[in-house]
Amino acid sequence: MKQLTVLSGKGGTGKTTLTASLTVLAENVVVADCDVDAPDLHMLLHPKIKETQDFKGSKLAVIDESKCVKCGLCREN
Repeated sequence: MKQLTVLSGKGGTGKTTLTASLTVLAENVVVADCDVDAPDLHMLLHPKIKETQDFKGSKLAVIDESKCVKCGLCREN
């Protein structure tokens, strides 16, 4: 199985358009639109959806103190 990931930190770069174009060219393809803000690949492809799952996220980042090694990297970012 081959995998391809299309990503960019900037919006409007053509990620969805490129992904849709590659999807149409491929056979036996599985595609996941993992854009948590605006997943809109379905608007271009009109897929037959076989399964969906709810996503529940949080806007609050939490540090797991049991895994923290006190490296300080989180303070630098």
